[in-house]
Amino acid sequence: MGIGSWAGLWFALSIPAILLMYLLKRKFIDTTVPSHLLWDRVLKNIEANRPWQKLQNRLLLWLQLLAAALLVFALLQPYLWVSGNSGGHIVFVADTSGSMGAIAAPPAGNAEQSSQDPQETRIERMKSEMKQYVKKHARGSEVTLLSMKSEPDVIISREKDAKRIQDAIDGLTPYYGQAAYNETLSLASALTREEQNAEVVLFTDGEWKGASDQVTFEVPAHAVLVGNGPVKNAGIQQFGIQQDKEGNDAVAVLGSSGTWDAPVDVRIYGDNKLLRTESADLTRHSATLVLQSLPPADVYRIELDGDDGYAADNTAYAFGKSSREPSILLLTPGNLFLEKALQLTGAQVTRMTTEEPSNSAKTADSGNAASVPQVPKDPPDLIVVDGQAPEFTKEGSWRQLLEETPLWSIGGSGSEVKVNGQEPKVSDHPVNRYITLKGLYVGELHKEPLPAWAEPLVTIGGTPAVYAGKEAGHPRLSFLFRLQDTDLPLSAEFPILVHNAVSWLNEGEGTGLGRVTAGSGMEVPIAADAEQAEWKVQHTGVPGAGAPVPEVQKRERAISSLQTAPLVPGLYAFEERNSQGDTISYLVETAADPFEGTFVSSKPVVLKSGQDDTGRAEAGAGEQAGNPGTDGKIGQSRYSLMWLAAAVVLLMIVTEWGVYQRGRSI
Repeated sequence: MGIGSWAGLWFALSIPAILLMYLLKRKFIDTTVPSHLLWDRVLKNIEANRPWQKLQNRLLLWLQLLAAALLVFALLQPYLWVSGNSGGHIVFVADTSGSMGAIAAPPAGNAEQSSQDPQETRIERMKSEMKQYVKKHARGSEVTLLSMKSEPDVIISREKDAKRIQDAIDGLTPYYGQAAYNETLSLASALTREEQNAEVVLFTDGEWKGASDQVTFEVPAHAVLVGNGPVKNAGIQQFGIQQDKEGNDAVAVLGSSGTWDAPVDVRIYGDNKLLRTESADLTRHSATLVLQSLPPADVYRIELDGDDGYAADNTAYAFGKSSREPSILLLTPGNLFLEKALQLTGAQVTRMTTEEPSNSAKTADSGNAASVPQVPKDPPDLIVVDGQAPEFTKEGSWRQLLEETPLWSIGGSGSEVKVNGQEPKVSDHPVNRYITLKGLYVGELHKEPLPAWAEPLVTIGGTPAVYAGKEAGHPRLSFLFRLQDTDLPLSAEFPILVHNAVSWLNEGEGTGLGRVTAGSGMEVPIAADAEQAEWKVQHTGVPGAGAPVPEVQKRERAISSLQTAPLVPGLYAFEERNSQGDTISYLVETAADPFEGTFVSSKPVVLKSGQDDTGRAEAGAGEQAGNPGTDGKIGQSRYSLMWLAAAVVLLMIVTEWGVYQRGRSI
């Protein structure tokens, strides 16, 4: 039993007041008189009566004292702890932080518990313990379930249906981002404020990264520990790629907690192909691996394989293409303006000088294999052909290279059409972003039929001047005029146009946006013509965890550039699609919050209550922990005795009325 408010003790002053009234009460004696002449003697005796009398055993006195004591008892708001069927409000706070994805410690207790899966995670153990708690202590109660993500998440609110409560518990999953520890407890405190019959129960593994003592509850609140214990963990702290002419070099920094008595196997993948296997010694809790001369790849992946209790930090990714500048092969007879504009984009430009031979020379060289230059050893990211394409690009390995590489052709090959400086009309396309081409002079265009995949970007006098599209999945951009026949290279918009062209031709090739924390906000480049977007799973870093992807955020019917990163560590692609079906894909690595992989917490999780049961319970695997101030009332709710005491007081008043009805003092 407990007391809800000690302020009611002030009414205990009524007990000595009642006693004082009886001490000062005058004593009257029943006297029979035969005549009214004898009243004088009776009055004289009354006047001689002393005020202080000896307390006598009177029923009325005891009834009044009992009524006063019961009133004091009722004002103290007494209560009893009862189990199950409380009919109150229970708020469950589920610790769903990343550490709950670790392997749970072996259960202690009966044989049934010992037969549980040794690879059971802490969150699976928590769900089992929570359902047992509901079955034993929350039948008939309203249940609210809160979980921790970047913000507190209300799973269910004041739910009484057992099936819905169980489904809500089964749906809990670890959140590998930065969890809102204190904010979730604050919400639980706010939901139970000014409630008379409520309690808060926190289920956690004890790896609490917040400050639980900074939140005060007005109702009973306690913590239940599940799956807590030492965790042997090895993780990848850093992983990066540095490109070199002879190959790519990878650097990985590894760390560990717990005792490691065996080396850890490290596997390196390039575009999902196993490149190398190494071994790392983590007996000193840290190691650095330098892997040199790795083959080129767009995405590298490193994985750890060992006796590890926490898998969320065992995989990391690095992007080969995003870590270097794009390479451009420029085939031109000589165009300084174009070459400099390409260099201003930050690309590595390799110029191959070509000449426009005469027809006789073309015939003579057509069979001369020695006149065909060698195909570059490292394929470029983009090929720019200024003027007529050389004959050697139309056959053999050169033809295959141009077919499989983004291509920008300048010049055209059709019949010439005079446009005499008519005003260009610019359509909405990423290549035309931030440009208007007003005042541009074009003398003549090369008129040729547009391919089926082509979209006109600029027209002059109704004749297409620039078109773009994708042929067999590879971007194509074509200018149907020679730069020498226009004043475009002298325009301030020329570098912008070249930058837009290079960016668009290199998009959709798996460029990487780097590493972000799971569930955090991130900026994503959004194409001007993008109409749809979605997240796609490329690789999951936590085996068996699944890979749920977030919904794409939209703003005013358009795709927002601020998106939420996926919640499970791994490799994902943010894919954009326009109305023509063209796609642009950006690769993103999501990683777990590094603080969730440090299993060093040993402080008890104490919930601060404003009542007498502050921090009253802390349990492990459903059992009471030895916290100071504990009273062994886990899973029990209050049953108020105030109304029972008030009912007894009312009965005492009725009884006293019966005494007065008798018309004499007893």
